[in-house]
Amino acid sequence: MEKLTIIKAGGKVLDSALEHQNLLNLVKSISGKKMLVHGGGIFIDELCHKLHIPTQMVNGRRITSPENMDVVLMACAGKLNKQLVVGLNKLGVTSLGLCGGDLNLITSHKREPNPINFGMVGDIDTVNTEWLNWLLQKDVTPVVSSITQSNEFELLNTNADTVAAHLAAAMSQIYNVQLFFYFDKPGVLRNAEDENSVIATLDVSTFEAMKSKKSIHTGMLPKLQNGFFALNNGVAKVSLGTTLDTGTRLVLL
Repeated sequence: MEKLTIIKAGGKVLDSALEHQNLLNLVKSISGKKMLVHGGGIFIDELCHKLHIPTQMVNGRRITSPENMDVVLMACAGKLNKQLVVGLNKLGVTSLGLCGGDLNLITSHKREPNPINFGMVGDIDTVNTEWLNWLLQKDVTPVVSSITQSNEFELLNTNADTVAAHLAAAMSQIYNVQLFFYFDKPGVLRNAEDENSVIATLDVSTFEAMKSKKSIHTGMLPKLQNGFFALNNGVAKVSLGTTLDTGTRLVLL
């Protein structure tokens, strides 16, 4: 099987011009087929603040009101997505910006309001691998924002870690997929205050134990939950950190 690397970027790695360029350089450095998935958390929060729209997070996941959804579309599918596309094109990486509504790429359903009403948030149902594979075979790098489309053709906010994991799982039917969560820490830390305490290999039981002790930052939970989902659904390798071949690797035991 041909190799495909899916990079999910979010958080502080999109927060400055320097970090933005580091991400673009990382994508360029990866050989073979590749795909970039991004959220827009910091951009969304900044724009909400400017527009005086309140924001709320629960367990690392955004509550998306209709007003928040408008901002998500502007920040995530608009400005940030196109900045990433143009930046990659400048480096010679031919790219195409997409969200779940483009090409009916990712369909979802609105999450049930119980026990928490997340508002206009989608849980993924299907991924259109045919179009993604066609683009990849044309040596196009898809840049996918974390917005999906419901069966009622409503655009919904979806956690970017979840989008990356579902894309990776779906594409693993065609490719040997490596999923890399690129963020501002060197990996999963045993001690959140010590960046030298990286856990090189993390299995499910250790993760569950750390979660029960609340020793993992809530913002890390979606990454790890989705990482294990990907491994359970055909993805060959899942890792987290600042470089592709170091940091924390997730394993199933």
